[in-house]
Amino acid sequence: MIRIMNVIKGKCRLIIKGKQGFTILEIMVALVLIAIVVVAVVQLSSANLRNLASTNDQIDALVFANAKMRQILDLDKTEDKSWNETDDQGYSYDITIAESMKERTDTLAVKMEEITLVTSWIAGGKKKQIVLKTAKIVSKADALKSESNTSKSNS
Repeated sequence: MIRIMNVIKGKCRLIIKGKQGFTILEIMVALVLIAIVVVAVVQLSSANLRNLASTNDQIDALVFANAKMRQILDLDKTEDKSWNETDDQGYSYDITIAESMKERTDTLAVKMEEITLVTSWIAGGKKKQIVLKTAKIVSKADALKSESNTSKSNS
């Protein structure tokens, strides 16, 4: 490396020869590569944030659906029927109770009820839903008592 001092019109300049720097083209290529990496990281982060928001909606819906299913399971009498409900949070519930495995429970003192709960809600302009299914074993004697009480009250 050679250092040369030039004095031109009263100004002193230091000139260093033999040392090369980056060209403008190399700097531009490096900036483009850095920009591509930054854009990719930002896009991945925003996709993850959207997924987190969607997951949070699903967890909330699952909590409300589970609470509704608990209410249905706690009912004293369950009979084959379907109905719809909507709550204050905007969730819509389609509930179906139907006897299942009838041929297997004919000789038993119990019957099996299949309970299906479809929870629907709107998130991001799209309709989403979660389906929960469970079974409840009901004594046939209790079911007959509740049916006879219902028919007496209707008469």
